[in-house]
Amino acid sequence: MKWKKLFLGFGEILVGGAILAGAIVFYYQTGGERKITARRQSETAPIVKLGIIKGQILQSRVEGIGTGLAKESVDVTANATELVVGLHFEDGQTVEKGKLLVQLRDDQYQAELRQMKLNLEEQERELKRLSTLYNANIISQKDYDTAQTAVARAKTRIDIVEYQIKNRKILAPFSGKLGMRKISIGDLVSPTTIITTVDDISEIKVDFRVSEKYYPLIKVGQKVGVTSVAYPGKIFDGVIRAISPRIDTITRTVEVRATVPNQESKLMPGMLFIVELELGTRYALMIPEKAIMSLGEIQYVFVYQPETKTVARREVNLGQRDRGSVEVSSGLLEGDVIVTDGVLKLVDGSAVTVSGTAAEIILTESGQSTSQNSAEGSSK
Repeated sequence: MKWKKLFLGFGEILVGGAILAGAIVFYYQTGGERKITARRQSETAPIVKLGIIKGQILQSRVEGIGTGLAKESVDVTANATELVVGLHFEDGQTVEKGKLLVQLRDDQYQAELRQMKLNLEEQERELKRLSTLYNANIISQKDYDTAQTAVARAKTRIDIVEYQIKNRKILAPFSGKLGMRKISIGDLVSPTTIITTVDDISEIKVDFRVSEKYYPLIKVGQKVGVTSVAYPGKIFDGVIRAISPRIDTITRTVEVRATVPNQESKLMPGMLFIVELELGTRYALMIPEKAIMSLGEIQYVFVYQPETKTVARREVNLGQRDRGSVEVSSGLLEGDVIVTDGVLKLVDGSAVTVSGTAAEIILTESGQSTSQNSAEGSSK
């Protein structure tokens, strides 16, 4: 019996030792596996760069796309159906108001004018003769009135013929630059025939549209900057001259017209312009454009979480863009740390490896380094 109890006790000791040894082996194996897994995760985690969100004074600007229009522009046409007998301009010529451009045939009306003038002279002589008789009470009032009427009719006929002759002369309606000639001598033109164009480009009108939310901030007389791809880096100063009193119900925009002086004639009607309108300054949160990701109409960024060394996707609303940066109107707070480089490989919850010593400075500025260090210490 004694040996049996001793044998059983020794067996229990062996079993307990085996269990303890197995537990120790399991602990070290799983611990080693966790270390290997953590090391592998750190090795495969995307390398990113961070940036801290800081506020800054932003010059509020509104940009619009506009098309240039001449100060005055017209298609030159004839006032009558007639043959062209004279051309007095060249393609692209600069002309003054009233310059003769085209002469139409007016032989018939010139002959009629000479005849009407002879008739007027005759009627005036007759009236002069009858005036003497009328003053001497030799003729009646009726005869005298008839002679006066004849003179007035002769003058009216002359006015009609002179009007017809004037219509055969096509003049520049205002000073400006002519377009290309579209007719030749001998052509039969009519009021529907476009002879050429004339544009007054001493000033260029630029019509553009801005969102209705800026309507209260736009005033007549405000200055604008206008740029064109034809002159890279060159800004042309202009002034708002008119604002439409109606909001477009489809686009929810308002039409604005600005004018730009064009003394050097560098700008031309039809040019595409980028119009920049200054609306004052404000405090705004700006982030790099490359930090923004899009999913349909949703924009988001990745916010760094130092406790887990992962990133979280956060939806943001954007505002004004400025030289590679974009305003965040909602979704982020000042002091947040976001991924600024390496966002293409990230998804929500991704583990990341922070690149560069600058990351420590960023985390320190944001007040997150302490929590990170404490988290690392507790994990150890």
